[in-house]
Amino acid sequence: MKHGDLPERWKSKIIEYLKASGEGNRSRLSAYDFFPNRKVKIKFEDDSFAEFRYPLVINAPEFNEVGVFTEHCGYHIFNLGGTYLNIVDDE
Repeated sequence: MKHGDLPERWKSKIIEYLKASGEGNRSRLSAYDFFPNRKVKIKFEDDSFAEFRYPLVINAPEFNEVGVFTEHCGYHIFNLGGTYLNIVDDE
């Protein structure tokens, strides 16, 4: 995943996430950070929706945003207002 165009506030948020997960020596996500049995379904207030497989979801209420990071499809940042997330872990 390319981080060149990731907003600075999110670069810091990823570093914070990695430190909290015991990976404080890295500043970028790797293939090991994604969840092979996870899907996130996102519904918006206009009833449109999106679904991502194997995502890493990072909530950032301080930005009023949620970041959905994927290994091969880049990142997506959504406003929390009017956005409903359902994270599903398959067994």
